Amino acid sequence: MTLYQKFKKLKINFSAIGLEQSDSHVTYFCTPKGARIIGWAGVDGIHYCTIRGLGETVFAVSPMNLAGDYVHPIARSFAELLELLWSCGNMAAIEQAHMWDRAQFDEYLKDNLPTDEHTAVMNAIKEKFAITPIDDPFSYIKKLQAEFDYSLIKYPPEYYDVDMNPAAEEQAARWKVTYDGGFWRSKGRAGKEIPVEKTFFWGNERWYVPAIYICSKGLIIDFCTDADPDSLKAYIDKWNLLNKSDNHYSKEQQEQMQSEHPLNAEFEAHVTLNGKELQSDRGYGVSWIPASCLNEEFQNEREAKHILEHYGLDPSRGWTIHRYSFLWATKRAPIIKSLNLSMQRRPTTVSGTHFVSPSAGDTITFIHPVTAIRHSLTVHECEIQQMEQRHFHNDSMEYPTHYTALTYTLTPEIPGCDFMLRDYNNGDRPRLKNPRPGEFSPVSSVGVIGGADGPTMIILSNGNSARTRVACSSLYFEPQQNIEWYMTFSVKMMDDIEVSLIN
Repeated sequence: MTLYQKFKKLKINFSAIGLEQSDSHVTYFCTPKGARIIGWAGVDGIHYCTIRGLGETVFAVSPMNLAGDYVHPIARSFAELLELLWSCGNMAAIEQAHMWDRAQFDEYLKDNLPTDEHTAVMNAIKEKFAITPIDDPFSYIKKLQAEFDYSLIKYPPEYYDVDMNPAAEEQAARWKVTYDGGFWRSKGRAGKEIPVEKTFFWGNERWYVPAIYICSKGLIIDFCTDADPDSLKAYIDKWNLLNKSDNHYSKEQQEQMQSEHPLNAEFEAHVTLNGKELQSDRGYGVSWIPASCLNEEFQNEREAKHILEHYGLDPSRGWTIHRYSFLWATKRAPIIKSLNLSMQRRPTTVSGTHFVSPSAGDTITFIHPVTAIRHSLTVHECEIQQMEQRHFHNDSMEYPTHYTALTYTLTPEIPGCDFMLRDYNNGDRPRLKNPRPGEFSPVSSVGVIGGADGPTMIILSNGNSARTRVACSSLYFEPQQNIEWYMTFSVKMMDDIEVSLIN
């Protein structure tokens, strides 16, 4: 007699632990082939089973989950499932762990402590089978799921029936690139894949275009660029990114993080096909972080894994994959004779000098962090101003309205939006006018856009003219006498390049 058979003979309330027993053989479209059901959650059709050919591993089947996310391993054996139950208190925590990080898992256990009835049931199981709790159930579950090969699970015909499972066509297709699909769905007819396998360098970066796709509406190009895992690990450690409980960053830090990211490759691509430029339509991006840089709480998207497998990209390196689409310049897809790219890097934001509460007439001298040119910022006005509540359209909320407007000039001038002044702090959050106990305000912050009646010119003592600029602080409930300002510079760090894909 197996452990499970002995378990079923116990005279206990199985529903108290979320593992109800039933003689029914009801299954769902996503119940795997060869499944032997060992219990039910009692809600949403969730059930637990072993699968013929996959040993003693216990699986959770959740028909209400998102497409492709129906089945997950939760224990290596029924004995270890009981040990998990002793540690977690209920099956719900075990079944939902796949979509949580550790903080969410721990919070759920904290908010759902075992009842007296549940404790009595678990004590009876413990006495009968001499089980011991698993010290770290979250790590146990995450490790099991990370190491499991999901391709081993086979499904019944209903799983691939679009009437039973609307996502069946998408799930059944191993690789399908469509014009309107992006990475996460397959909408429309698949495009014809044409291998390109073009490698080129942009500065010190290695880029790779594995393929293009010919669709009825236009052209799709996949761009891949990689990063050394050591540089990614150093970046993750520097910013403590694996510690979700300690990731509160200022606006300046967020800008610095973006500029330093080894996989940050924001760019524009212009495509010339047979001598005619195509209109850019849309773009998507997905990243892959190698396992050596992550911990059990962080996992890559399945779509990223799918792309690496299809193109044969090295999973030990970091990757960013961009998918760009371009509309045809003709009514029908043309025969490709030549295909050329012009690639332009978007500017990077670089932080500069900080200063606090300047007065009219003050001059701040600073060095541009990239060009090394010395500039002067002259303050002409620094005033606390207030917006009227009528500018906000949610009567249930109270909004901060006080801000500081700083009018200034730069010499020598820095063109366009290549220079900005910002409030280092985020300001105050809007708040509910009559909050109920425990209710929180859903809006994080608001800001001021503009603040001037348009550009004006100031004549300097040397006869030259300078364009005035206006910077507005964040919004606060009370007037702020001390605003910490910091400078940001928008800098294009890399030259444009031309790449020939087909000639």
